[in-house]
Amino acid sequence: MHSARQHPLRLFSYTTRYFWLLIIPLLRSLYSLFSEQGALATWLRGAWLDLLVLFSILAFAWIRWLSVTFTFDSEKIVLRRGVYITAEDRVYYSKISTLSITQNVLYRLLGASTVYIGTNAGFSDKADLTVVMRRTDADRLYEKVKGSREKSLNYSILPNKLRLILFSLLFSSALSGVLIIVALLLETGKIFDREVEARIILDTLTEAARRVSVFFPPIITVISIVVISAWALSFISNLIVFWGFVLTKCSDSVYVKSGIWAKNRHILKREKVNYIDIKQSFSSKAFRVSSLHINCAGYGSRGRKELSVVLPITTGKEVNGAIKEVFPEYPRPKIELKSSPTSYPGFYFQPLVFATLPAAAFAVFYYFLPTWYAVAYPAFAITLIPSIWLATCKTLSMFTTGVGFGEGYITLRYERMYTFHTVIAPKDRITKIVIRQSPFQYLGGSCTLLIYTASDARAMHPIRGLNLEKTLALLKREGTRIEDGV
Repeated sequence: MHSARQHPLRLFSYTTRYFWLLIIPLLRSLYSLFSEQGALATWLRGAWLDLLVLFSILAFAWIRWLSVTFTFDSEKIVLRRGVYITAEDRVYYSKISTLSITQNVLYRLLGASTVYIGTNAGFSDKADLTVVMRRTDADRLYEKVKGSREKSLNYSILPNKLRLILFSLLFSSALSGVLIIVALLLETGKIFDREVEARIILDTLTEAARRVSVFFPPIITVISIVVISAWALSFISNLIVFWGFVLTKCSDSVYVKSGIWAKNRHILKREKVNYIDIKQSFSSKAFRVSSLHINCAGYGSRGRKELSVVLPITTGKEVNGAIKEVFPEYPRPKIELKSSPTSYPGFYFQPLVFATLPAAAFAVFYYFLPTWYAVAYPAFAITLIPSIWLATCKTLSMFTTGVGFGEGYITLRYERMYTFHTVIAPKDRITKIVIRQSPFQYLGGSCTLLIYTASDARAMHPIRGLNLEKTLALLKREGTRIEDGV
């Protein structure tokens, strides 16, 4: 049996985000000590309350760190926490759906690892247990859990690195890069002044636009800078995350390793997998490449901003081969019911709404501030790009959306926010089926079929534009219970 406390880095997570609001002005005022004599006493008289609050925060974090201990042996891990009232979480390895051990660059340099343990007992997409361990402790726990699983090695995949570079280069999403940029801005915005942050961004874009405006119109320049920068960031992040990716399948588990500087390891129990999901973008769908994801409690949770990938972007042939080897029990039922032609106009409702909002904002802005046209028009053009691209994706979705049953499984094909999904799930993982009709669908005799599957978070799969009578007949044949929507 091994017992230990968490890595001291956990102290920082026990402080609040406002901790840094005290650190920054204190350090800035402390700088004056090097330029004035006798300033220390003056500084202490003015900053004593800030120092008291700062030390209180650190003391509280220290007490919380001391109050958390963990113990693990060959069968279970036990986490104890609390000062006056002690709570204990006991998880047996046989009940673990996902064990994830992750390291960012800082954690790797300081010998720390974050351990996430997921079971089917959770009520959200967050891990049931999250512990920041020393790397040696995390390695021991990994070997303990691995040792509790069956040892037979059946299949291992090492994606071709040249192909990974090529596909990441061709199919990286500018939208993904934009989301990464937004996430970074939100994180830095917690520490730095918003005005300073905005000024840095605007000055950078202005200078870049000025340098290339000699050759291209300003609006084309700004749009190009945004799209290319976002795409490049998405490309680099894909390589960092998926370089060195290894997928190994044993008789009862799947092992995933990946990362360049940040090393991540996962142990997934195959019987706990709720469904598999083949994901494609518009461009990757056209070239028949995709990535394979799974839904398993604790893996790829949104709370950790992680992807549930078990095979990075590669050819459709390799993805199908991986499914046959890693999930041989999963058939691929044919699509029996597709969107009806009368429902096609409804696919453009969402892009139309997305385009109407910036158009209305631009009209109002131009009416009240016409002199700002040179700034407002490029911004309006940029905000239209996602709507146009979404309309393009919806056009393809009209002809690919559908549902099919067979051999105790269900196949679902749909598009959601620029991503095309092919989901295969056992019928016994379906938790709820809802048929929903909008007023326009009612007139056209179509509906939206909402399939809910078992998950540690809300997992809903929308199949839009199906003929209502055919949908009811299909579900009746399969003996499924239906709930009416609104």
